[in-house]
Amino acid sequence: MLRTRVVSGVLIVAALVLVLYVDQSLAPWFPLWFVVSTLVMGATARELVGLLSNTPSRPSGPVVAGGLLAILASDWLPHLVQGCRAADPVSGIVQGPDAAIAVFAWPLMSFAAVVMAAFVAESLRFSGGGRSVAATAGTVLVVAYVGVLGSFLVQMRWLAGCRHGLVPLAFLIATAKGADVGAYTVGRLAGRRKLWPVISPNKTVEGAIGGLAFALAAALLVERVAAGYVGVTALGWAGAAGFGLVVGAMAQVGDLMESMIKRDCGTKDASAAIPGFGGVLDVLDSLLFAAPAAYGLWAWLGP
Repeated sequence: MLRTRVVSGVLIVAALVLVLYVDQSLAPWFPLWFVVSTLVMGATARELVGLLSNTPSRPSGPVVAGGLLAILASDWLPHLVQGCRAADPVSGIVQGPDAAIAVFAWPLMSFAAVVMAAFVAESLRFSGGGRSVAATAGTVLVVAYVGVLGSFLVQMRWLAGCRHGLVPLAFLIATAKGADVGAYTVGRLAGRRKLWPVISPNKTVEGAIGGLAFALAAALLVERVAAGYVGVTALGWAGAAGFGLVVGAMAQVGDLMESMIKRDCGTKDASAAIPGFGGVLDVLDSLLFAAPAAYGLWAWLGP
């Protein structure tokens, strides 16, 4: 199991690095990043819809698919309108100190449209019996969980401008997945005390501490590479340490919340799409919760 997980993880990282490297020459449009984001978020949403289909909250597949596409297109819109300039922390429709927040205006409006569309879609097939409200809530939950939280992950690509936007993204991915690896490894080797057994019986306090340690080490490593080899002023050692601890903690919370969803739906894995991990949702869960914290910290502490 551990060997399979390591091999799968290495292949995923290698494929992602290759995509981002090729996509760099296509700034500020980053079409490959759009394709990858669409495929990954679409697969994640499909798995979550499948999980919730076993509960009263049966989401509307067409509304979820259309809503995710609308939010993803809205994520790209601010950057396509004006393009990126190397001196801009974030380029888009709105410039200035609040630009990092302003880029979320279009995704937020798209999400509002999805909420309204979910109500209308359920009204068209309304038959009573207390099902419509639960189904509407399920649709909104999937779009919010995957689309809205995922927008913070997507937007990390532009956070330091087109040229150096990979640095914030590397901070997020390395720290969040470092927390995953640390929690899994230390938990298996030295786990004794249960962390939250009613939600995830296999996770331990020792594993959680190991996850924080690995996340901290990952953030400091990215800081070292960014400053020493890329020549980018990142977060500084103190900022990187704080980033590692906060994002590492949020990544583990995200993992726990996905465990709650699976446990409530009566299943162990979201799917069997990725050997050693389970489903795409099982890989993305920590990133979805960590991304808003990572985005806020970088917007506050970054150059």
